[in-house]
Amino acid sequence: MADALERIRGKAEQVDVALLRNGLSPRLDGIDGSHVHLLAGLADELPPLVVHRSTMRVVDGLHRLAAARTRGQRQVPVVYFDGTSEEAFVLAVRLNATHGKALRVKDRAAAVRRILDTYPDWSDRWIASVCGVAPRTVAKARQDSADTGQRLGTRIGRDGRRHPLSVEEGRRTAEQIMREEPSASLREVARRAGVSVGTALDVRRRMLGGEPELVSHTAGAARPVAAQRVAADAGQLSVRRIRAQLGWLVQEPALRYTDQGRALLRLVSATLAFLEQSDSMEGVAPVHCRHSLDAVARACASGWLDFADQFGEEKTPSRSG
Repeated sequence: MADALERIRGKAEQVDVALLRNGLSPRLDGIDGSHVHLLAGLADELPPLVVHRSTMRVVDGLHRLAAARTRGQRQVPVVYFDGTSEEAFVLAVRLNATHGKALRVKDRAAAVRRILDTYPDWSDRWIASVCGVAPRTVAKARQDSADTGQRLGTRIGRDGRRHPLSVEEGRRTAEQIMREEPSASLREVARRAGVSVGTALDVRRRMLGGEPELVSHTAGAARPVAAQRVAADAGQLSVRRIRAQLGWLVQEPALRYTDQGRALLRLVSATLAFLEQSDSMEGVAPVHCRHSLDAVARACASGWLDFADQFGEEKTPSRSG
């Protein structure tokens, strides 16, 4: 679902209070009379209500509506939300959990259960961010409910993308897509398999290098410690193989004897030199620099992947005698 906040349409307009209905509030005990009395006595103009356009039910602002009726107002300012009733409830929870009168623990718990019933494939973190609870609270509620999302093998995260519940399943799917559709780009494979582009790249490297996949082909099986060590060794081996490919590229006249070709070779060489030393660099940066380094590293990785996608799925030619 697209960000619901972006579907609150238009400028505020005055609407007759008699046309507005209750029914979307996540507050189990309804309206708090003391809070209504407090709002009714405020001299400042209150923010507009958020209303589900198709049903005229209040998404956010029931206490403000009650305060307006207490003051005898015939109209109140309203902005509209366009979407389904289920989406409107999620928005109601999100708005009520972040401002105004705080939702109680039981209100949040009930909202978690209702959203789980409606959207079982949403991730624990996404639902937790909507309801203002910890992800472990959602996970516990999911275990206690008849969760069909548990059987789907994937969950939709806050980024709107579908992610596998296990890395192994995502890697197997990525490998299958690459074998069946060799022209698919890394980004397309990653999107469809529900894995990161980096994971898709690693799967491709193993396929091109003739290396066996290190994931278990038994659903739900955990990767043994020995396999983790093999994965680390294989990563170093891949770097050595890439170094050999770079040695071949350095001898290529189209690159070696042009300014742009030499610049490209220098960039590739510097990147590969970093890969060979990256493990020893982890503790170099102080804590206050790590966020910026993370952003820079990810941007560089994304740039290289965009560059690699220009060449399609063709294998790098091996050097012939």
